[in-house]
Amino acid sequence: MRAFAIDEFGETGTIRELPIPEPGEGEVVVGVRAAGLNATDLAVMSGYMKDYMPHLFPLVPGLDASGIVERVGPGVDGFHAGDEVYGYTRQRRMGAGTLSEYVVLPADAISRKPSTISYEQAAVIGHAALTAAAAVEDAGVKAGDLVAILGATGGVGSYATQFASDAGATVIAVTRDEHADYAKSLGATETVDYASHNAVDTVRAQHPDGIDALIDFCGTPELVAGMTDLVRKGGHVASTILPPDAEALAAKGIEGTLTTRFTAEHRFPEIAGRIADGSLKIPAIQTFSFDKVGDALELQATRHVAGKVAVTLG
Repeated sequence: MRAFAIDEFGETGTIRELPIPEPGEGEVVVGVRAAGLNATDLAVMSGYMKDYMPHLFPLVPGLDASGIVERVGPGVDGFHAGDEVYGYTRQRRMGAGTLSEYVVLPADAISRKPSTISYEQAAVIGHAALTAAAAVEDAGVKAGDLVAILGATGGVGSYATQFASDAGATVIAVTRDEHADYAKSLGATETVDYASHNAVDTVRAQHPDGIDALIDFCGTPELVAGMTDLVRKGGHVASTILPPDAEALAAKGIEGTLTTRFTAEHRFPEIAGRIADGSLKIPAIQTFSFDKVGDALELQATRHVAGKVAVTLG
């Protein structure tokens, strides 16, 4: 099969031939039609996660995919060859990712693809939506809260903005001005352009009593620190990138959490149901063909994507 892979950390990667994977207990082999990119893919390729789990080389990145079930492993009853599905990897070793013509996915981490959405749309749901759900939970978001989201229009932020708004919170989307309308279409009440304004001063002027929660998907230290100072006692700070100083925040009566997808994986069926009934919007997507995967990764690396990036393989 054709796959995009690297042979060592820091490489740009190439498309090459690799063996088609075999499904294990509770797994399926999916013929990939589209793969979604995430910031995590760049972290894996750079070696940022090498101390957290083993990595297999040649390393194929990618956490999300949609496609057609080709084979099912032992113990899989709910899916059969020919089913259109989408889902996410749950790797014990990084490297057997979705930027390949075939990928092994756990049967409990896939869902049937609704006919109303494309393969590209289905490929940008799993990891981002689950990470967003975990962040909103960690931030303790509830009705009436005032919540600032950094990176509110990115891949994960596009889902988090919806989840927080659906919970009844007032969402302040900290994003670029050109993405303001997109943020409001996702449920944001206010937008702050961090590129041309001091976002911290702007939010402080508009909300002198502070905010209830800060959710960070951008990881800019100065911005995160300044916005954290606006969180009032009893509030929450959740970040997917910068570990909050939980001890220092606790001294101020604030809870700090480093968010990961894993705490929300049980919500995948719920999220899949909302995708199917249309109550959860799929982010805006920029699509690249497989032979342009390098360009797709370069765009992802800019960290200024509105929505998600997808790569088509079939």
